[in-house]
Amino acid sequence: MDLPRVVFFGRTGADALAFFNLDLAAWRGQRVLDCPGGPGSFTALARAAGVESVAADPLYDLSMADLEQRCRDDVAFTMERLARSASVRPDFDLSRFRQGKMEALEAFLADRREHPEAYRAAALPSLPFEAASFDLVLCGHLLFCYAPIADGGLSEQPDFDLDWHRLALAELLRVSRREVRLYPAHTIERRPRVHPWVEPLLASLPPGWQGQLEDTAYDEGFEGETPMLRLRRGDAG
Repeated sequence: MDLPRVVFFGRTGADALAFFNLDLAAWRGQRVLDCPGGPGSFTALARAAGVESVAADPLYDLSMADLEQRCRDDVAFTMERLARSASVRPDFDLSRFRQGKMEALEAFLADRREHPEAYRAAALPSLPFEAASFDLVLCGHLLFCYAPIADGGLSEQPDFDLDWHRLALAELLRVSRREVRLYPAHTIERRPRVHPWVEPLLASLPPGWQGQLEDTAYDEGFEGETPMLRLRRGDAG
């Protein structure tokens, strides 16, 4: 499948827990950043579990009505692409996939109305946060996912090249005190493989950081392993 732009639709909090291999109980009382947060329900779910959660996304400066319409339009657009894509299994439940996006949107809209301070308009590779201001930083469905098609991603444009990935990852690491988790770390195709940019990015980690791939049980319609990349800071307290 190919996409002409980054689409604005979210994931349920349960989905995020699955593909980030995340146990919220282990992060109770800690500060977590979800970037990009999109119209997802993770931030609300994390707060309910006692986690201080913040979401960042470049579209959060839009009005609530515009955010909702943008999400609905992008879900419809992407579902049309998925319906004729050879990259997903024939038995993958697209109706349930769409339903999850709509459930995430409703939860997002409700939480943003009640907790607007938890949603910051910001875009990689430059975030408006102090260094080491979060214990855990999550980045889902952006890095690797929107690499150019020729490099194993979805993007029809060359914007998110390897140099951009280096800058974006460096920024995610800068604002994290302990961990960064990225999903996916695989190519976007029917039978995914570890994304070819994982190795060079790991090779250029700053001192004190180490990374490893972890299998996930998250099902997004592919066949085979769908790993997450987990990065840890060795000197974290």
